[in-house]
Amino acid sequence: MRDAVSEKRTVHADTGRLRDRVSVLAGSLLKGALCGAVWFSQAALHQATAASLFHYGTRSLPMDPLFNLPYDPSQVHFESMAISRIGDCAPLLGPLGHGTGQAKLFGQLHDADKSVLILGDEDPAAPRGLSGIVLVMRDGGCRIAGPLLALRRTAVADPDLDPGLSASDVSMLMRDVLARYSRAFGDKSTFLEWADRLTSEAAELQRERPDMPCPLLYTSMFNEPMMRVLADFRRS
Repeated sequence: MRDAVSEKRTVHADTGRLRDRVSVLAGSLLKGALCGAVWFSQAALHQATAASLFHYGTRSLPMDPLFNLPYDPSQVHFESMAISRIGDCAPLLGPLGHGTGQAKLFGQLHDADKSVLILGDEDPAAPRGLSGIVLVMRDGGCRIAGPLLALRRTAVADPDLDPGLSASDVSMLMRDVLARYSRAFGDKSTFLEWADRLTSEAAELQRERPDMPCPLLYTSMFNEPMMRVLADFRRS
């Protein structure tokens, strides 16, 4: 008979190794999808406009985990969530929310058989393209993946890294993400202006400076189903 301890939510025994494997796979995905190195240069980039939020050189602003764009947390307010809410899954988050006990909630989905959370924090030093985690809690167990890996439903050989999201799950998550971003920015138009303007600026910077590593633009990283949800959101 299983004892009381074995009935508790199960967490991968080597959380550090699992996070490392998520990082490696996410990096592999991004390298395959973009035209060069996946990380922005640490050298200071000139600003495309006087009001630009591109402080990539100084890393003075956090990056969101899905659009991979900087935002000002004094003006953009994502919902906070107590890490204690995820119970025994907390070790999988690693340093996320370290010292605060809080994570930022960028998206969520709850249904009869699982809960899915897209979590991140506002640490400007978080690696670009890896500034958040998708946590899937199902059948008493916990799985994590990189947000773009999970929402793109990228096939992975390692079952520990497959969050098992369906196409329907991804569509519902994307709708929740877009609604949350709109609230965080104050309204839908401000959110879309941020995403479109900074994406355009990043693309222009890369055209002006071909030696600059390619930006992680959502227009390159979102797959067709994700872009379809975004297009429906724009029209709504």
